[in-house]
Amino acid sequence: MPVIEGPLFTARTCQEYMKMFDLRINELEGLRILDCPAGASSFIPLMAERGLEVRACDIMYGEEADTLGNMCREHLMALTDALKRIRNHFVWRFYSSPEEMLEKRLDACRCFEESYRERPELYVRGDLRDLPFGDDEFDLLLSSHLLFIYDHRLDREFHERAISEMIRVSSEVRIYPIVKENGKLSDYAESILEDRRDEFDAFTVTVDYEFRRGGNMMLVLKKR
Repeated sequence: MPVIEGPLFTARTCQEYMKMFDLRINELEGLRILDCPAGASSFIPLMAERGLEVRACDIMYGEEADTLGNMCREHLMALTDALKRIRNHFVWRFYSSPEEMLEKRLDACRCFEESYRERPELYVRGDLRDLPFGDDEFDLLLSSHLLFIYDHRLDREFHERAISEMIRVSSEVRIYPIVKENGKLSDYAESILEDRRDEFDAFTVTVDYEFRRGGNMMLVLKKR
């Protein structure tokens, strides 16, 4: 299996989203929701089926459904192989094993691929640093597994611009996780927020989800 330089284009299940971001269906009704970067997760397809107003944004969108599906499956296989070698660094509670994780996330990938093919209007190509949406277009923005976790590859300027764009287009932003690949709190998480406390309210919330050890907190940003 080839080594893939992250960030990965991968899938997470809707159930993971509900846990990671401390979400409840009844609280999402009536909200305009953006997932960014959404990858190949099943949250948007399943929420759209329920009639919620949702959109997904990712820099990889625009490719054919087959291309994205195959990329996701390749990345999931590489990720699973890597986790088997360092499985003690992770908490196997939500998933009992790497094999179960792969099975469930492949299901999520298939769900995404079908939705991407049949409902392309839900999927918008965009860079997190320059989102193709208007000011306050959304009530809630969810951002998973890019900011902070890759702070060894994405510099402070990337994080600054991304946070500015997210809070521009949405009243509330939830980011998960806020730890790096080694499970330690990102250096940027504290410093950026301390420098910008005059712009928005920022606080952490402990969530009922921990896969990477130490990764059981999300960051919430709210416009004043």
